[in-house]
Amino acid sequence: MKSLIIAAGRGNRLNDLTCKKPKALIPALGLALIKRVILTTKQAGINEFVIVIGYLGEKIKAALGNGEQLGAKIDYIENQEWQKSNGISVLTAKKLINENFMLSMSDHIFDPRILKGLLDNDTKSSVVLAIDRKAPLPGDTKVLERDGKIIDIGKNIEEANCIDTGLFLCSPKIFSYLNEAINEEKTELSDGIVKAASNRDASIFDITQIDSYSSKMRKEIKPWWIDIDTKEDLIKAEKMISKNASTLKLQQ
Repeated sequence: MKSLIIAAGRGNRLNDLTCKKPKALIPALGLALIKRVILTTKQAGINEFVIVIGYLGEKIKAALGNGEQLGAKIDYIENQEWQKSNGISVLTAKKLINENFMLSMSDHIFDPRILKGLLDNDTKSSVVLAIDRKAPLPGDTKVLERDGKIIDIGKNIEEANCIDTGLFLCSPKIFSYLNEAINEEKTELSDGIVKAASNRDASIFDITQIDSYSSKMRKEIKPWWIDIDTKEDLIKAEKMISKNASTLKLQQ
């Protein structure tokens, strides 16, 4: 299985940090965000990656190369419309992916147990989204699910009972749903998922159901993740990484 990582955007809310480097290369505790995503994904047993680049994409290629330094295999594809929404970036990768794949964002740091749970999910839907039960914050993508099926998803939906973590298990059929949405000038990834949901073809994986008790640590360690959009988020992410460093080692 391959993992598709979206790393095309600039990250405007990080201001001066992304003037000369893409958001994916911003360091968190000395390691570029995208390297953290790759290394965490490897802990779930995935070693092949497709990275969608855009803004200053050559710098990402220069930093990661073919992936050998990370013990991975990396292919790249460029989204020349990187200023537009993330659905276009996902659809750009269609020509390089013809089997089920993991989908993540280069600016999301997460617990490897979430990916392992997604991989163990036996749902046959075209997309399975890892969701959290946290109360949504401004900017979060909200999700309404019933009986494990996604009913609606988006930043501005009125009714919701969970939020999007930015981690997905997809089949190639998701590209058809995205294409259908983009033909209607709806270019967000969530727009494609809405199309899948209308066919009852989009499901959830609830990360709050992951067994969080560590016998080695003799305490509960809840699955964690963070979406880094601002400098404040970056500070929070570094604290979260430090707090959960032992957990990450336990998952290796």
